[in-house]
Amino acid sequence: MGNNIFQRAKEAVSNLVGNHDEHKHNHDHQHQHQNPQHEQLSAQSSDFSNEDISVAENIISSAMADSSNAERQQLSELQEELDATKDNSQQDL
Repeated sequence: MGNNIFQRAKEAVSNLVGNHDEHKHNHDHQHQHQNPQHEQLSAQSSDFSNEDISVAENIISSAMADSSNAERQQLSELQEELDATKDNSQQDL
């Protein structure tokens, strides 16, 4: 059947990275128009994103305990990808 929590970790990081890339693209495009309401929404979605990042970090941590060596390696890579997304989202603010 496989490791469900490992799969959840992969999905959580994938969703966050995809959402961050999409949000950054939309923010860059909208920023050209200087829409103050959009800026407020961007700040709100960043707060939500921080909560999602914490959830993903917790899932990765939990998955580490019940994973094979190969899965742990992949989880480490997911953590690095998540850290890069977190760093990029802080720079976008």
